[in-house]
Amino acid sequence: TRCLSDWSSDVCSSDLYSPDELARNLDLMRAANITWVRQMVRWDEIEPSAGTYDWERWDAIIAAFEGDPSLKLIPVLVGSPAWARPANDSVFAPPDDPIDFANFTRAFAERYGHVIDSYQIWDEPNLYAAWGGEPRAADYLAMLSAAYTAIHAADSGAAVIAAALAPTTEQGPENISDWQYLDDLLALGGARFMDADASKPYGFDSPTEDRTVSENALNCSRISGLREILETHHAGQMPLWASKWGWNALQGEWQGAESIWGQVSPQQQVEYTLAALDRVEREWPWLSSMILY
Repeated sequence: TRCLSDWSSDVCSSDLYSPDELARNLDLMRAANITWVRQMVRWDEIEPSAGTYDWERWDAIIAAFEGDPSLKLIPVLVGSPAWARPANDSVFAPPDDPIDFANFTRAFAERYGHVIDSYQIWDEPNLYAAWGGEPRAADYLAMLSAAYTAIHAADSGAAVIAAALAPTTEQGPENISDWQYLDDLLALGGARFMDADASKPYGFDSPTEDRTVSENALNCSRISGLREILETHHAGQMPLWASKWGWNALQGEWQGAESIWGQVSPQQQVEYTLAALDRVEREWPWLSSMILY
């Protein structure tokens, strides 16, 4: 079974557990047979000024995983320091020079490569909010290729995972369909700079059994379309990750606005989640890993 956990609360948060909470929660993950733990790593917090690194927080995190092969940490490297990005741009805007990011990824891999096997580069670059501007596959590829080369130079056995694309039916300019974005990325030669691809096949309002595969449909089957795009570009052998998946259930007597990600009942959330695990085992042997959010 592929039992996984997404440890980050949200793309804009870098909050980590306190030492006591970390130990307790990792124990709970082991008890649940979770393997992969996906966590955002903020470049802007580790390298607040060029060439000056603050590793203290991450040294403690890595120490908690060291020596225990039952849990595998996936760092998602995001967030440009103020010195590396255009003035007034979002922290999630890409750096002016991809080499600055590459230098950081290399330093990270050199320090923690003895524990970490997989690195993910950025998150949801097909969305304006997560890219800090109009998303373009060519711009992301410049950063991905630089980081890919740097990480492999530091840790030759590592796997570099492309950013998980957000499922959206929009066609730009602010948000670009994950299908179109991946097609653009591969057309530019992006397959050479990723050891795995990634998606976020949320269920939205649809049950697990919804097998509609369309660029206009938001459901868990949407990831099959990305798989077909990989095959079209002769990259069908590339592992595909579900970096975030699941169904949103608003608990109790919820009085707020409806979720923009769709919503199901708590009981449906349980049923759909278990059914999805079964479906993946039966139908999607090409799906390497699933990280439940």
